[in-house]
Amino acid sequence: TSFLEGVIARGDRKIGQVILEAWKQGAKFDGWSEHFKYDVWMDAFKTCQVDPTFYNQREHAQEELLPWDHISSGANKEFLMREYKNAVAEKFTPDCRSGQCSACGVCTNLNVKVVDWSRET
Repeated sequence: TSFLEGVIARGDRKIGQVILEAWKQGAKFDGWSEHFKYDVWMDAFKTCQVDPTFYNQREHAQEELLPWDHISSGANKEFLMREYKNAVAEKFTPDCRSGQCSACGVCTNLNVKVVDWSRET
């Protein structure tokens, strides 16, 4: 299931076709291990001519457009890339509410006022 979750998380519009095909072939309640049918999913990928390893088992270039790039969470891509590098290097980014701003872009992009919950009563 982790393999499939990785494909769906990294997938684009083609994965939508695969999900529909898997459902047509009987993939339902897959969150429950006794109902998960790996072979149905693999058949759906084959039917839709989609290689799941393309999505799940390759390194994405930093400049690559990602399927979710059109969605804005407020955090800018530069910050997310910096956080990725920090995670790989096992570096901690302090919470900006109790320290220095980490320049994620949320406050400026979404006009958000930072709330320091440690000071709230």
